Amino acid sequence: MTNRVSLITDAASFVGPAAVARLRAGGLRVIAADESFASEGDNLKQTSPQETVARAVALAGRLDVLIVTGAFPAPRTPAESLTAEVTRPYFEKLAIEPLAYAAAAVPHLKAAGGHPAILFLTSAGPIQGIPGFSAYAAARSAITGSVKSLAQELAPAGISVNAVAFNFIQTEMYYPRAWLEDSAKRAKLLSRVPLGRLGDPAEAAEAIALFAEGRAGFATGQVLSVSGGTS
Repeated sequence: MTNRVSLITDAASFVGPAAVARLRAGGLRVIAADESFASEGDNLKQTSPQETVARAVALAGRLDVLIVTGAFPAPRTPAESLTAEVTRPYFEKLAIEPLAYAAAAVPHLKAAGGHPAILFLTSAGPIQGIPGFSAYAAARSAITGSVKSLAQELAPAGISVNAVAFNFIQTEMYYPRAWLEDSAKRAKLLSRVPLGRLGDPAEAAEAIALFAEGRAGFATGQVLSVSGGTS
């Protein structure tokens, strides 16, 4: 992992903070990008995919791993509300933007050598269905559906493409602690998880590290579900 450089987007959201901490502790140089960051040290203010990737490469001199978090709130979208105006923002953030990051990163990954990788962080929820969340599920499914195609296209260049699909990970974005303090709501939620608990962001970060550190370089085109046994 010497000199291995990773760019992670939306690094302040969802499992981003845990992933950044884990990868840095493991020896990777992590360029963390988020719209809320000021550009300082290895933190970048996230702008467009092309600009963010270019600035990360200029800062670190190379890019070995792209991790696209694609964090986005998931309010209910009943079937009657699924207009183009409602669904478009989900696809812009969760499908179009991740592919644009991949497009910007590929030339740099091709030049990296070693085990360059693209890793999309997505949701396991759409695998079983999420009633009332069709816009979110559709957009998440779109990026998951691209993984095998990208993996086959980029395999000749030695670039692996995978996704980690999460569900029931306790973060404030999706399962706020204040909401979980309601015992009835918490019990109803946990009844849906075979393991009977929510996942910890640190556990999510370990799955990310498996791919980011190059320890699973022969695995490509895979979607790994980390969801407490729900899929």
